[in-house]
Amino acid sequence: MNTPNARGLAVEKTGKLVVTNWNEQIKIKKKLNGLTREHEALFSFVENNKQICTEKEKQKMLNRLTKSAEAQARSDEEYFSINMAGHSFRLKWETTLKNCYQIIQELEKQRIELLSNILNKYSLHMSSFGQTLIHCQKQIGHAIGKVDVEKDIQVLVEETSITAEDNKAEFLLADYFEEDSKTVMGKERRKEAIKFKLQRLEEHITRAKKDQDGLERMVKTYTENPSFSNKKNLEETEQLLDETQLKLDLLEATHCKLSATLAELEGKPKSTHRFSNSITKWKDK
Repeated sequence: MNTPNARGLAVEKTGKLVVTNWNEQIKIKKKLNGLTREHEALFSFVENNKQICTEKEKQKMLNRLTKSAEAQARSDEEYFSINMAGHSFRLKWETTLKNCYQIIQELEKQRIELLSNILNKYSLHMSSFGQTLIHCQKQIGHAIGKVDVEKDIQVLVEETSITAEDNKAEFLLADYFEEDSKTVMGKERRKEAIKFKLQRLEEHITRAKKDQDGLERMVKTYTENPSFSNKKNLEETEQLLDETQLKLDLLEATHCKLSATLAELEGKPKSTHRFSNSITKWKDK
């Protein structure tokens, strides 16, 4: 594993070894210095008093001096070993740092090269995009130059214009039980029922015509005197007039259909009406 993160962990690990070793060196150095001071003091004491001591005392002091020298030597050897180990740890730490630095430096080089490549590609893309944009603009300009607004509007009007045939209104007229010649209802009862419905229709037709007359007068007034109203009111009134006309047509068509049925029941000729030839009957499936 040679990733920057792994190298960072290696630097941290070897750095801890260096610090730990240094702390151990401080402790063993302190110990060694203490032993050395004690040994030197003992050595001076022995040298200064060996002439006046008995052989037994002299031997005892020499034994103490030997033990002190041995302890000092062991501590000195330990300090030396730890110092050498510290040197090894430090070299390893510095080597790891150097390797890590080289890796980071290489990564930075790669990053700079990558950014440079990206910038070059972006520049190339923008250059190409500009040429493409100019080409597209020329095509759009060429297409715009061929536009004939008046001709297009004329085509639109022709394609969307409503013919007289398309403008015909269609109604679903009420289909009453009494109109069916095969019904079980008696002939006289059928006639009475149809007469009642015709009377009701005539009343509604009369009211619708009055409404129509009133709306026509309003439209005329608004048209001749624009100050009496505004465009919106005029349009709304014209819409109501159209709706009233359609309602009147529905009522009259229904009246025409029922009148024809009544004439047939009474054996009379059917009266002619503007809707006589426009009414179609069919049976629901």
